[in-house]
Amino acid sequence: MLVPRTEHVGERPMWDCRVCGRPWPCATAKVELAEQYQKFPHGLAVYLGSCLIEAIDDWAAGTSGPPADLYERFLGWADAS
Repeated sequence: MLVPRTEHVGERPMWDCRVCGRPWPCATAKVELAEQYQKFPHGLAVYLGSCLIEAIDDWAAGTSGPPADLYERFLGWADAS
């Protein structure tokens, strides 16, 4: 699996971008990840799925719970067809 190369990564436990502070994956991360995984779209889905699992664990340990758009935020934008 390719290791993503972007400075726009999720800051745990809230999963906001370390660079721009927006919910991760932010717009820049989505563009950069899509470009990097262009030839391996299923690899992108695996990477984002693993991040989603980590985020669920982080949010489960907190008091606010996960956001309502959890799937769309992490996986819904990435087309692995």
